[in-house]
Amino acid sequence: MIKKTLLLGMIFLFPLVSVAQQKPLTKQKISFYLKFGGGLYLDIGNGWSNYYADRDAPTVNGQQIWIEGGIRLNDGLVITAGVMHVTLDRRVGLSNYSGWQIQYNIRNYAFGLGYEFKLGKHSRLMPELAFAVHWSKVLRVYYFGKYDNSGDLTLNSEIYNEKETKAGAVFNLDYYYQFKNRLFVGLRSGVYYVSGMEGITLTPLLGVKF
Repeated sequence: MIKKTLLLGMIFLFPLVSVAQQKPLTKQKISFYLKFGGGLYLDIGNGWSNYYADRDAPTVNGQQIWIEGGIRLNDGLVITAGVMHVTLDRRVGLSNYSGWQIQYNIRNYAFGLGYEFKLGKHSRLMPELAFAVHWSKVLRVYYFGKYDNSGDLTLNSEIYNEKETKAGAVFNLDYYYQFKNRLFVGLRSGVYYVSGMEGITLTPLLGVKF
């Protein structure tokens, strides 16, 4: 599925690269940018996987922060690299374990290509597709009881710390307003795919070009 996603992404980006190559050759003016943001991350993958078994909520809102840097060529093509971090808590819905909490720490390291479109004098639109290394750490706390000979119940707990690394893909769509002093502000929406739909993000962004 990851290969199919990357293939579709290449098909999507091919027209953008072709348009850039068709422009008249001029002296390449390379510029750099740095942008970051934080806000809503809607977890989908962990929700639906547990929904029918444990009656968990199908989606959970998490908090996301991210930072990204890139190189922009004067034809509009952009080479990007960034990291995203998400923390979220999920409560198990099954009656026998109601109220138990599972904590997720998710981190994506992404490398990709984008293209910056000029919609006006100051407005910009940038679609971006990236290959991502998806790292997750899951903290689960389990409680179990044991009766002694006198009939008293003793509760014990065990903590399981699980780590996992997978390959995935990310599609981001940024819209921002470019100021004359090289600062820009806007909004980012994104979709994360790791062995299925993983999450959706919507955050404000702030950046600067060099």
